[in-house]
Amino acid sequence: MTSTDLQEIEARAADWIAERDRYDATLPPDRQQALDAWLAASTAHRVAFLRLEHAWRRADRLGALPASGAQRRRTPLAWIAHPAVYRTAAAFCTVLVAVLLVTQFGRSPETQRYATARGQREQVALADGSHLTLNTATHVRTAVTPRAREVWLDEGEAFFDIAHDARRPFVVHAGAQTVTVLGTKFSLLREGDRLRVAVLEGRVQVKAPRGTPTVLTRDDAALAERDNVLVTRKSTQQLKAGLSWMQGKLVFDQATLADAARQFNRYGRKQLVIEDDAAARIGIGGVFDADNVEAFARLLHVGFGLDVNVVGMRSGCRVRPRERTG
Repeated sequence: MTSTDLQEIEARAADWIAERDRYDATLPPDRQQALDAWLAASTAHRVAFLRLEHAWRRADRLGALPASGAQRRRTPLAWIAHPAVYRTAAAFCTVLVAVLLVTQFGRSPETQRYATARGQREQVALADGSHLTLNTATHVRTAVTPRAREVWLDEGEAFFDIAHDARRPFVVHAGAQTVTVLGTKFSLLREGDRLRVAVLEGRVQVKAPRGTPTVLTRDDAALAERDNVLVTRKSTQQLKAGLSWMQGKLVFDQATLADAARQFNRYGRKQLVIEDDAAARIGIGGVFDADNVEAFARLLHVGFGLDVNVVGMRSGCRVRPRERTG
């Protein structure tokens, strides 16, 4: 059996797990019968299915584990009060501490921090072969060890290109939400307690604090809040347009002027202020440089007849309907 065959079997097993999760772990009878037939057809099918299922469930359990040492069991050890045993134990502990100091000295911390300022982007390569692209004003922490792969999205937006590793699910903590993958490409935008998810390849499991895990597949987008996860289907072109920030662009398709201003204001110190409700509801479209709000403001003046007043080099542009004269 070739490596391509094994990859196809693993992909099919992942499809079955994703489909079963969408039915809350209980497939309809006809689909369960199809799964049983697929598992019975080959030992390789069963091995792939069980291995991926174990990795998936293990990822669920990681978030539920108590803090380290919180439930240590106490065992009566009256014999340790003996002086000879105590001295031996003390000597052993001294040696152990020395060994730990020697082995830990010079080792880089397991958690790494990365941050971008307003308007900046940054590429981050992780030790497992995964790559992160950080958008403007983003803060993340990463911890990749031989046993686990975790990222904390503390603020902002990032694109994740995750190397496949069935033994180490990749877990992203974004506030109260948790995102778990085995190997895929997806983006996350954290807006306070809200999390926006878009999946370009593979499968992603999103877990809200008080909701059941939701599995997203290719071309799915989701808005995760504390109680639920709302999933919508988008075209590949729509998802890629949402990632135009990776090329320093903003793509609008019938967006309101208020939404466009909100997007521009994420990237520059110069803020765009829409001072009229009717102007804020104007629909616009097109591709714009994210760091050139002045050019966008000129377009509003020429194309929509809006007055644009620059109120300072850093303060921004105020936009309002042009005042009529005469």
